[in-house]
Amino acid sequence: MNAESYVVITEAPDSDYLKDYVTLPKNYGTPEYFSREDILAIRTAVFKNLTTLDKHTEFTKAIRGKKVIVKPNLVSVYHKIGFRDPDYPQSTDPRVLDSIIEFIRQYTTDIVIAESSGRGMPTRASFAVSGIDRLAKHRNARLLPLEEQPLDRYILPKAQVMKDICIPRIFSEVVRGEAFYISVPKLKTNLYTGVTLGFKNAMGTIPYNLRQKNHNYMINKKLVDMLFLFKPDLVIIDGIVGGEGNTPAPIDPVPSRVIISGNNGVETDRVATRMMGFDPDEIPLMVEARQMGFGCDNVEIIGEEKVIPFRRPDVSLHSERFKTQFPNVKFLVGHMKNNAPDISDVNRVTPDVVQKITDACMGGCLPCLRQAFEFVYYEGVRCDFQMVVVMGTGVRVNGATYYFDETGKAYTTKDIKEMKVKKLGMGSCTSHLKDDVDLHIGGCMPRPNEPHMAIHKLIRQGCAIQSLKNRQLAKLLYAMIKTRKERIKRIKNGEWVDCIPDFYDDSITKVPTLGDEDMKKDFIPWPMPEMKGETKRIILDDVKKHSF
Repeated sequence: MNAESYVVITEAPDSDYLKDYVTLPKNYGTPEYFSREDILAIRTAVFKNLTTLDKHTEFTKAIRGKKVIVKPNLVSVYHKIGFRDPDYPQSTDPRVLDSIIEFIRQYTTDIVIAESSGRGMPTRASFAVSGIDRLAKHRNARLLPLEEQPLDRYILPKAQVMKDICIPRIFSEVVRGEAFYISVPKLKTNLYTGVTLGFKNAMGTIPYNLRQKNHNYMINKKLVDMLFLFKPDLVIIDGIVGGEGNTPAPIDPVPSRVIISGNNGVETDRVATRMMGFDPDEIPLMVEARQMGFGCDNVEIIGEEKVIPFRRPDVSLHSERFKTQFPNVKFLVGHMKNNAPDISDVNRVTPDVVQKITDACMGGCLPCLRQAFEFVYYEGVRCDFQMVVVMGTGVRVNGATYYFDETGKAYTTKDIKEMKVKKLGMGSCTSHLKDDVDLHIGGCMPRPNEPHMAIHKLIRQGCAIQSLKNRQLAKLLYAMIKTRKERIKRIKNGEWVDCIPDFYDDSITKVPTLGDEDMKKDFIPWPMPEMKGETKRIILDDVKKHSF
């Protein structure tokens, strides 16, 4: 019996790939560039991989003469932006992307490279810093910064969390089967989901504010819900230079030397996860996808599933790594939601109980804050400063509210107020402490760059990324101006490019009541309301203040 899904693993030959793996050199497009040993090896590996996959799936028949949307993972392109080292393997290798585009062009000339980078890094800048703007010109492909595109809205009747979803209009062509969608993620670990591969890459297809909605302990369900609307026709994972550590913060390179592709995103991700040395059945995102029926039991794996151990992301602010990096930062936590342990006696709280309290909300504030500290560390800032960070609503016991440090020691809100060090309240859950801390950051989850800047403000040390140490500062500022101008222009014309910023709680959006037949559907188009009056003012003000 033929398999329903195929995953192809191709190992690239042993070579030095740690050159131009973040950005293309100036001589890209010349015979000198294309004759390099690493470029030839990557092209050979990509072509061999996709040719093998095509023998089993015949995907090239589906793309002949059709629009192909290729989405790399450019959440941040870290090349000479002010960190200790010039390059970090954060983003899809442009050498790999180039070979993929070259392969596809054998079958269609209608190719769109579409992406929306993380908040704080406009996609225009990512295209410029990585050299993908030059790649697109050389390969005659179109570039599309998704955060500048008008949105279509859908109801997802079967969703657990993301009951409604907005996507850039071009992806409605994928929904309708008019365009072929290829996801090209990086083989890397991630603070929020453990690993970030094929279907995690889809986070970059939704608008900024919607990304933050339910980007908390519900993140895994949210990501899987998106698969009801559309999923990649192909996933091609760039594992030439993998990345281990605390993505979206800087990470360390792993010489993994593989290309992994497949026609089922969940199963392709599961193979890649095993090759990174992790059990996909211990990754909540993978488990959720399987439970919701997006996997496949009939999978053929072609190639050697060789394990290349990756270092796990370190989410904790109680870990040895964090304490070594920031020895004088105290983390206090208190949660009562999402199956947090019940506390009846604050004197009997152990370190294990504190860890369970912390684990109750792992997809939002905590990794966002961990990322912020990691940024500060990689900027080369002196990290011996004193600080107290507070997270969660606190735990109510006998009418009082308590937070706990790593040892299980309890602190009342009065204790926190009287501490003589700088204090940071993280997330909407700590809003009741606004008057007791030096800085409070709202949101569930907060905007990703706010904790980073809050730390700099509290320690009174400048941010390298916003200084002349960032060699890409001019490109970044130019892209911010252009992107902001384009978004504002569309909103003034009544076009939605983002959602109302209603992400300051963890509620699930209410959608219209549906009948029995509609409830059986994967998705239902739901036209965006007319943007006018107060609605236009709110969304326009939000984009002006917080586009980046």
